[in-house]
Amino acid sequence: LVDEELAAGRYRKTWEGRNDEGQRMASGVYVYRLRAGERVESRRLLLLK
Repeated sequence: LVDEELAAGRYRKTWEGRNDEGQRMASGVYVYRLRAGERVESRRLLLLK
């Protein structure tokens, strides 16, 4: 979704359920990673069509 450094603050990003080539992703569980400084968290996202 975002692969760049951002200044401190609040951000919101919406994933439209598409891959880097613009194709729709299949229904399923996807894992995403959030990183803020030294803190890293992985979470799951359920995509249903």
